[in-house]
Amino acid sequence: MTTTQEKVKRARKVYSAQEKAQAVLSVWSSRRKPSAVCKSLGIAWGLLNSWERVALGGIQKALGQEFPLAEMAGLPLGTRLEKLLNVPAMETIEAKEE
Repeated sequence: MTTTQEKVKRARKVYSAQEKAQAVLSVWSSRRKPSAVCKSLGIAWGLLNSWERVALGGIQKALGQEFPLAEMAGLPLGTRLEKLLNVPAMETIEAKEE
């Protein structure tokens, strides 16, 4: 016997810029763990990571390429943000444009 299952399409949630910014900043400030943010929003870790890269790319673009974000790694930042700062500048901007 062959049974056919209808695929149930889940409505895609569209997050506002404010929701994305709040999620990213709560992780960067170490107020919340990435897993807690993902769970509360019902998103995959990869999506949160993408939002972080877009945010960092936007910061770099707004401040200009001459702004040395890598030098900020010594400041008391969250470990997640420190890891992102070690990514070359062009890589984060390219992630935003994709």
